[in-house]
Amino acid sequence: MKKYLTLIIIGSALLSGCSNASDGTKQTEVKTETTAPKTLSAEDQKIIDKHNEYVQKYSLEDKEVFQKHMREILPEVDKITDKRKRELLQMNIYMILNDYDKAHALNDKQLAEKPNDTVRLTFRCQLLGLQGEAAPTLNKCYDYVAEVLKVELDKPENKKDPNYKQGEFSYLLAKYKAGHPEYKEKMQKYIADTKDEKLKASFTTIYDVEVEK
Repeated sequence: MKKYLTLIIIGSALLSGCSNASDGTKQTEVKTETTAPKTLSAEDQKIIDKHNEYVQKYSLEDKEVFQKHMREILPEVDKITDKRKRELLQMNIYMILNDYDKAHALNDKQLAEKPNDTVRLTFRCQLLGLQGEAAPTLNKCYDYVAEVLKVELDKPENKKDPNYKQGEFSYLLAKYKAGHPEYKEKMQKYIADTKDEKLKASFTTIYDVEVEK
């Protein structure tokens, strides 16, 4: 359930700063892989560590320098045998390189495996925006995200999920980004009615980034 209820919140974090393709790499949120489980092979871990080292060392350099080193390490990342970690780093590098076609292809592959993964569905919508797709296409994309999420929210067993409120807010945001302006006021009311201050602050930040940008 968690992966469904954090769809746009995670999606926004994944691409925060990537809303404008012309802003380049400096706008891309750079990710490093966390300490790997013991089940990873020594070779996989070596490549992940090298990727993290490159990110830490070059992410504050000029865009061209950073991209050069990310492009340099990509063939090694392609050899990682752990599928999840390989695809995580591949996607990270594609976004740093502004290679949205390859990011889209990888997203296609992932969604073929898990068609209702709302995190990846949301990422797809953001990629379409970066690729300059017209509003009707983007609206349709976000409407579908909202539709899939609503199915999860309506399941009785999910009502007590600790992430349920995040899911409700994510649904409102998806509908707004699908071209339904009335959901802007609904989000404002939802934030105002939220009693948990930490949650309210999180919703406010997302609202400011996604709606008031």
